[in-house]
Amino acid sequence: MRFWVPASWKVLYRDSDGNWKPVDAEGKFGVAMDKFNAVEFAPVETNGLRLEVKLQDEFSGGILEWRVGGD
Repeated sequence: MRFWVPASWKVLYRDSDGNWKPVDAEGKFGVAMDKFNAVEFAPVETNGLRLEVKLQDEFSGGILEWRVGGD
């Protein structure tokens, strides 16, 4: 079985009303293999972050590691 990078992904944050909203990204959400695909986004005040990942049709895949940093 082969595993593939996702077709696409995005980061969402939970607002004060509990709704999930996309972050304001400062670049593209990359999908290069065998590396960290970093994206910077405008600061948000939240108590939750979520990754939404779309896998490639007919292939297994996923995220091996997720890092979130900030000031």
